[in-house]
Amino acid sequence: MKLKLSNLASMLGAPSASQQQEPATVLFADISGSTRLFEKYGDLRARQIETRVLDLLASRTVAHQGMVIKTIGDEIMSRFPSAESSVLASCEMQQGVKDDPILADLGIAIRIGLHHGPVLVEKGDVFGDAVNIAARMVALAKADQIITTRETVGSLSPDLQQMTRGLGRSWVRGKQDEMEIIEVIWYESTSLTQLSDEETQKILRNKLYARLILNYRGRQIELMPSAQPFNIGRGPKSDLVVDRELVSRSHAIVESRQGRFILVDHSTNGTYLMLENGSRFFVRREEVTLHDRGIICLGQAVFEQNPDIIQFECRYAA
Repeated sequence: MKLKLSNLASMLGAPSASQQQEPATVLFADISGSTRLFEKYGDLRARQIETRVLDLLASRTVAHQGMVIKTIGDEIMSRFPSAESSVLASCEMQQGVKDDPILADLGIAIRIGLHHGPVLVEKGDVFGDAVNIAARMVALAKADQIITTRETVGSLSPDLQQMTRGLGRSWVRGKQDEMEIIEVIWYESTSLTQLSDEETQKILRNKLYARLILNYRGRQIELMPSAQPFNIGRGPKSDLVVDRELVSRSHAIVESRQGRFILVDHSTNGTYLMLENGSRFFVRREEVTLHDRGIICLGQAVFEQNPDIIQFECRYAA
């Protein structure tokens, strides 16, 4: 039996007249820790808070030529014509939550993830790879963060590109290779002009002389303050590969900020630290400033006989 081309196209799912593919930026935003709202305030009050946040997010979407696709519980999904309009909208979403007196008093924070790429538009909804990646970005984001991809940043103006910083690489479902994850810096960080002369000089000295020494399986690595994050994980492209079952492919990064070394965990199982004075810390999807000397252990609690512990020593300017 022979099939007509029209029937074959229909069976293969070829786009119909109601479907079209076009470039767009997909944005997801949700309320960080929304479950605690219901535990703390009860169903009615918590839902009122969620509605206030979602209304704010929707208004910022429309103000930047975006379209709200849907809201699901405490999450909003929007589509924008360009990466630039979506980034501007996401910055205003974050600032809007902080400027709202009611939400600010409640300590409400949101997470945002976005990605620019081709999408399939059908009956007002969007589908495709860009949607899946944007959903992954919001899952990686922490409270008050805007997370996107290197591909999206490449579509931004030079001014907006300067408002971003790399967070390392991460595996994304459906992708063969890791993707470079980027944070959009929407807030104004403390500038040197706001600090005392003594604090300013100390930061500048640390930027010149600070070092982080890592020792792993007999290998010594010396890190200096740099704009590039140092990646640690099971993935073969990591700067320091720790090939253990409980270690994520892109487990954590070390980055420098104002002359200090910060460990940022992106993993499933978290990162354990033990300092020289015996203090112990556990971070998962959080960050911690490294001090003095200690041990880093990925995915499992620290014990000194573990061959995969990472010993660290911070050497800061006096």
